[in-house]
Amino acid sequence: MDILTPQEKAKYGSKDPSTWHHKKHGSDGFCTRMKSYYANSSAGNRLQWMMVNCDEPISTDAVDDVFSSRELKHLIWFHDNRFEGCTTAAMDRAASYGYLNTVSWLHRHRSEGCTTAAVDDAATNGQLDVVKWLHKYRSEGCTTKAMDGAATNGRIDVVVWLHKNRSEGCTTAAMDGAVTNSRAKVVRWLHQNRSEGCSTAAMDGAAGQNSLAAVKWLHDNCKAGCSPAAMVNAASKGYLEVVKYLHTEVD
Repeated sequence: MDILTPQEKAKYGSKDPSTWHHKKHGSDGFCTRMKSYYANSSAGNRLQWMMVNCDEPISTDAVDDVFSSRELKHLIWFHDNRFEGCTTAAMDRAASYGYLNTVSWLHRHRSEGCTTAAVDDAATNGQLDVVKWLHKYRSEGCTTKAMDGAATNGRIDVVVWLHKNRSEGCTTAAMDGAVTNSRAKVVRWLHQNRSEGCSTAAMDGAAGQNSLAAVKWLHDNCKAGCSPAAMVNAASKGYLEVVKYLHTEVD
């Protein structure tokens, strides 16, 4: 859900708060929403002005946005001058964005910590440096979502590192996602080095992407097969060769 309406964004989004605050203060929570907008938009200087000159509250989600910012000077100002704290979502978000300096600062100066989502999301987004740092300095660990997400997005460097350094492993969602997104190198690596295999979602997804080569490879190398969705996916998009192969070769 958007913080501001299109009309509000056009009228106030790019203006300094000093130009409108005296007119809008106390108007149905508008200042609170503007604080959220500035925090979400990394408009640190404008947010600082609002925090000094406006007594309307700021949401916890907005504070988390501030503390997950790449701009350390803004979160340091907030840390030094405000009583509102962040939650674990701050480090989780910073990790997912790949903001290692922010993650490190939060680790050293704040007590909230993070959750397994920090490594999970950093891995999914291919932020290997952040994954390594969290592995070394934090104790929350990760879940199977880390390797599943990295595989789905084709980040074989992250997949291999997790395989060698973490014990959580992955689920069939790793190969399913890699196949569906045409990440052939990752698919082959998972097939050779992991035991989870795939589900019918892999061939279903490959069929829907018109990836006949992937459909054939899965048929020859994996036991999962497909569901009726494979034929539906291919037929609805007019992928005739895939439809023919599924009809003649796949049970």
